[in-house]
Amino acid sequence: MSRRSSAGGILQWLARGAIFLIFLAIAGAVYIFELGSTPTATSDPEPAPPTVGNGRTAISSGLIKAYFTTPTLAYPDRRDKRSVSPLLDAVIEDVNEASRTIDIAVFDIDLSALADALIAAQQRGVQVRLVVDSENLATPEVSEVCGRMQKAGIPITFDDREAFMHNKFIIVDRRIVWLGSWNMTENDTYRNNNNMLRVRSQLAANGFQQEFESMFAGIFGPRKPINQRPNISLDETPIDVYFSPEDGAAKYVLAEIKRAKKSIRFMAFSFTATDIADAIIARHAAGIDVQGVMERQNAAGLGAVFDQLTNAGVSVIEDGNCYILHHKVLIIDNRIVITGSYNFTKSAERNNDETLLIIADPELAEQYRAEWARVNKQAQSPVRCG
Repeated sequence: MSRRSSAGGILQWLARGAIFLIFLAIAGAVYIFELGSTPTATSDPEPAPPTVGNGRTAISSGLIKAYFTTPTLAYPDRRDKRSVSPLLDAVIEDVNEASRTIDIAVFDIDLSALADALIAAQQRGVQVRLVVDSENLATPEVSEVCGRMQKAGIPITFDDREAFMHNKFIIVDRRIVWLGSWNMTENDTYRNNNNMLRVRSQLAANGFQQEFESMFAGIFGPRKPINQRPNISLDETPIDVYFSPEDGAAKYVLAEIKRAKKSIRFMAFSFTATDIADAIIARHAAGIDVQGVMERQNAAGLGAVFDQLTNAGVSVIEDGNCYILHHKVLIIDNRIVITGSYNFTKSAERNNDETLLIIADPELAEQYRAEWARVNKQAQSPVRCG
């Protein structure tokens, strides 16, 4: 064999080896890419914590504004002694300025001033629609207000199920959303403790619009389709919106409680969810500062977790409002606010139509913490009720 043929054989062997190594490298890269892009968990992952930056937040930029009915509360409530309700005035102002659409989903409504504003909007060409639970139609004031709006041409879809259409939200011109614990009633405006958020966001409005359209078409509860959740960011404020029962909101509440590192404050109208109570007790046992206030009439009710919490050493007391503590609020580490129409109950999780928001905004948390402090102070020195 000549030197040339021997060298050629070696070169051929080296070339084949190089091709083989290149093939192995490509195959390995494809395998690594596929491995990295394939989900490894078969169940829902734990929700990621919201992140908060150091710049402008939704509160400081005016994209979110919080309202509380507490400043207008007095006992005994008398119509001739009532002060102005900033919440009701602001809602009516938005209704009066609406140019295209107003959609409302509310458990209870009897406010004549609001009905007047909605009828006026309808008469100037704004499309006004409502979804209302039928539970309170036996109340004369509710029946009168709903009948008057229907007579003016405003369509109303009523939920006649045993479960509740328990939402409390308003969508104005598909760019502003009002939501919280406030039923549009005299009691919730002038007597009960409530909170409401005004959110200026077309993306948030679109998410609520999908939920409204399902219910307006008569599709409630577990029958509703799962829509894309409007989890958004306004400036540096993350906002996650969940609807019951389709979104399974409890797991997101539990995730936030389990992540608490310093403090938990809560205000609860109805609290019977033992899994949420267990999570709160676990954080208390871990040394987290936990304090809460619960509505007096429900604290001793069937299934209430008041005794479960107190027996575990959690600081929770009954409210001191002669009327109703109607909040459904958690404030975590002075930066996370959980609020909405969602009571901490199995009914809210499984059957009722509800809204739950999780907002990471220290400025908003400070406002809710101040509301909690007022409620807690009144609970410690309750008003004498006649």
